[in-house]
Amino acid sequence: MGSAIVYWLWFLDVLGLKSVASKGFAKYARPEHHPYVVYMAAKQRIRSGNRQEAKVLLEKSLEKRPSLRCGRLLIHVFIKDKQYHSALNVAQRLSQIEPENPWPYLLIGDIQYFFLKDTDSAFESFKQALDICRQLNKKNPLKVAYKRVCRILEEKGMEDELIDHLAEFIKLESSNFHDHEFHILVSGLIDRGQRDKARDILSLGIKAYPRSLLLRQAWETLGFGQQEDLPPIPMRGKAPPSDVELIPVKTKLFVENDDPVEAMKQHVTQPQPKDIATLSSCVAGLMEGRIFMEGAVEPGFVAKTLSRFVDQKDVPFGGAAPMANPLSMQVLLEEIGTLRTLVAAAAGAVGKLLGRKGWFYVVGGQDAGQIDDVLGSLPPYDYYVIMGPEDPSGLSNRMARELGCEAAIVDANDLGVAWAVGYSSGVDPAWLEEVMSCNPAGNQEQQTPIVVVRRKPSNLSDTV
Repeated sequence: MGSAIVYWLWFLDVLGLKSVASKGFAKYARPEHHPYVVYMAAKQRIRSGNRQEAKVLLEKSLEKRPSLRCGRLLIHVFIKDKQYHSALNVAQRLSQIEPENPWPYLLIGDIQYFFLKDTDSAFESFKQALDICRQLNKKNPLKVAYKRVCRILEEKGMEDELIDHLAEFIKLESSNFHDHEFHILVSGLIDRGQRDKARDILSLGIKAYPRSLLLRQAWETLGFGQQEDLPPIPMRGKAPPSDVELIPVKTKLFVENDDPVEAMKQHVTQPQPKDIATLSSCVAGLMEGRIFMEGAVEPGFVAKTLSRFVDQKDVPFGGAAPMANPLSMQVLLEEIGTLRTLVAAAAGAVGKLLGRKGWFYVVGGQDAGQIDDVLGSLPPYDYYVIMGPEDPSGLSNRMARELGCEAAIVDANDLGVAWAVGYSSGVDPAWLEEVMSCNPAGNQEQQTPIVVVRRKPSNLSDTV
C-alpha cells in the first residue's frame, strides 16, 4: 500500500503538483524507496524545519540504497549544523560506493579545504580526482580538478608544477580558466624564456576577457605594446545614470551554511534610507541550499533530449546557455515538473519559428530563468547547478526590514542583462534592472555578490 501511494505521489510530481507530492513524500517515504523519493522527502522535512528527521531518513537510505544524490543532501544537513567531520565521513563513503567516479573525491577535497581548512589533505584528494579524470578522460570534472590543484600549487609556491598544470588546463578552453590563470601562465612562460608563446596566450586571454584590466596592464608592462593599441573595452549594458553610485561590496566566500539576511547585515553596515542593497540571485540560492551537484543528479532521457534543442553556442573560455546542459534541464524538470517543462519547450519551439525569444522562460517561470549552470560560480560550487532563492520577494522584504533600506535579489550577466528577481516594496524593478545591466558584481572571481545602489545627493535636502 505504501509503495502504491508513493508511485501516485510521483505521478503528481511529474505533473508539477510539487507541493502536494513533496508533503506526501515526506509522510510516506521509507529508506528503501527510490533515492529520488527519499531526496524529495528529506528536502520537504528540511523545509518544514524537521532537519533531524531528514538526517535520520538520509542516513538510513545510505545504508539500504546508497546514492550520491541522498549522500550530498545529507552532507548539506551536516554542513548546516557545522558538523564538518561528519560531512567528510559521508563524502568518503560515497567515494567507496563509486571508486572510479571523480566527483566524490572533489567533494571530499572541498570539505577538507573550504570547511576543515586542511589544505594538505585536500591537495591529495584533488590530485586523486585529477588522476582519475586523466585516466578515464572525464572532461567536465577535469576542469574542476585542474582549478583546485592549480589553486593549491599557487598557495604552496610550487611555481614550476603550477605552470605545467596551467599549460594543460588552458587546452580545455574552459570557462573557469579566468584572467587570473592567464596572467600566472603568461608570467611563468616569460620566466622560462618563452616570450612568443606568452604573447600569444596573453593575446588569447585579452580576447576571452576583454574587460580584464589585469591582462591589459600586463600587455603593456611586458612590452608587447600599448593598451591604447588594444581593442576598446566593451560596455556591459548601459552606463548607470550620473546621479547613481554603484558600490560593489567585497565579502567573504559565502557557503551553504550562511544565512542571506545575516550576510547582508554583516556586509551592508551603514546603509542610507534610499539605498537599494542587492544580492546575487545564485548566491542567495546557494545559501538556501538550492544546489544540485554534478554527478549526484543524473540527467534522464527527457532532459538530455530537450537540452539538445537549446542554443548550443559554446565559445572558448565562455559557456553555452544554462539550459543547454542536460543537468540544468534535469533540475528544471524536478523543480517545476515534467509536464510544465514539456509545455515550456513546445512554447519555445513555436516562439523560435515566429522569431520571438523567451517563450520557454515565460512558461517555465521564475525557476527556469534563475538557473545558473556549472562553472558559473566560485569554488566550491563550480560543479553545481544553482537555483535562485525559493521566495526572492519575501527574502528581499526580510532583508529590507533588517537593513533599514530597500533590498532586491538580482540576476545579472556579462551580456548586459539584469533581472530583478525579487524586490522590496519601494523598488522600481525596471529602473533597477537598467541601472544594474552593467553587472557591477562581475561574473568571475571578484567576490562582490552584494552591490549597494545609491542615489547621489543632488541638493542639500537630499543629504539631510
